[in-house]
Amino acid sequence: MSFGWGHVEVHPQPPQSRGGNYRPKLACPSGAGANGRGNDRYLSSGGGVNSTALMLYLIDQGEQFESVYADHGGDYPETLEYIKMLQTRGYQITVLETREEGLPLYEYCCKYRMCPSIWQRWCTDRFKVRPLRAYFQLPATVYIGFDAGEERRIKPLTTDGLTYEYPLFEAGIDRQGCVDLIEAHGLPIPPKSGCYFCPFQRVGEWRQLRDKYPDLWCKTKKMEALIIAKREEQGKPPFYINKKPLDQVVNEGQDDMFGWRKPCNCGL
Repeated sequence: MSFGWGHVEVHPQPPQSRGGNYRPKLACPSGAGANGRGNDRYLSSGGGVNSTALMLYLIDQGEQFESVYADHGGDYPETLEYIKMLQTRGYQITVLETREEGLPLYEYCCKYRMCPSIWQRWCTDRFKVRPLRAYFQLPATVYIGFDAGEERRIKPLTTDGLTYEYPLFEAGIDRQGCVDLIEAHGLPIPPKSGCYFCPFQRVGEWRQLRDKYPDLWCKTKKMEALIIAKREEQGKPPFYINKKPLDQVVNEGQDDMFGWRKPCNCGL
């Protein structure tokens, strides 16, 4: 089953098979909305602390909704692992494999020798916003996990059949409150969610990518090399994912004196 918006491709993945004792931990099972039209309330899940806390809060409040996670193939491995862990514990989460021209985000970037941009944020638009909109049954309400400490991000909005609401903010639940809520439900705290080649990452996060995920680090550097080569062909100055070459970003002020860093096995 696929849904399209331009070149966007969305492939809903059914929850993994469970034993006979499985009971969905949703007030509204998939396909049965509050008004009988279908699921007209959705939680946009990124697999991180806030969206997980929001899911639990809405369940506690007896809300009827569908939690949807857009899997563009570029998130850190722990994020998808956490989503799968929630599914095995009975939390019903729809995973959408979002593709552009049949390609995950990383492969799409390499094909066109481009990278996510901190100015245009085209990646979020093409691989999250549009696929989710294509999946939602309109009109719909979309719950966003901004907490009480993110007032600057709150924008009450109804557009093109979608109404955005911010239950955590409205309930006065801040970041620590999100952590407390997750722990109160007996769940581990999810890792920081996000794309492993996101240009918004800080130096420490790039270093963690290099040290913990050498294969992903190598893939990211390959993407950057493709972008630089394209710019050279066009007679333009080099463009870097994080203002400077990634090796320079992570190595400034650091030496691998003991050779402890993992070797890359990506085969690129």
